[in-house]
Amino acid sequence: MNLPSPVGIPVGFVKILSILFIIVLFNHPCQAFSLIANTSVVKNNYWISERDNLNISLRLEPQVPIIDQVTRLTFEVRNLNDSTLVNNLNTKVTLTDHDGRLYKFENKSIPISGGHFSVDYIFPDDGEHRIILQLYKNTTPFTVSSFDLAIPHPTPSSETENLLNPFTDFFNSLF
Repeated sequence: MNLPSPVGIPVGFVKILSILFIIVLFNHPCQAFSLIANTSVVKNNYWISERDNLNISLRLEPQVPIIDQVTRLTFEVRNLNDSTLVNNLNTKVTLTDHDGRLYKFENKSIPISGGHFSVDYIFPDDGEHRIILQLYKNTTPFTVSSFDLAIPHPTPSSETENLLNPFTDFFNSLF
């Protein structure tokens, strides 16, 4: 006997759906939570220079870049001694990859205002990359910093994920 639930959905249907969800969750726990793993793309989030009294941090958006899609590289520049944001500096940004290719962002100077600056970049492939910052006071270069990245190889979706996509899309649309 199928009794209706208070919302009008048969209780038997809800039970079967719950059981299916639990089976899928326990059979594929790594696939369900693989993007939350400790995947650190940036090998060094901070660059510190005691000589120049600087602390530069890097943040990626998205945190794990996707090949051939835009990634925003956001930098924050602070004084090392008192943690105040640095103004009145300029920078030039260069990216290199494991094949020795260079990208120089039009080789123009980017102003650092309010202690922040950002650039958008499309990573063409996976592997090791390096971001090199040349910092300038007015037009005089005074220091160079670098950040190392390891862009992961994109994993193709499995046959199981392809079969489950309609179900996950359905459940995501409910909430």
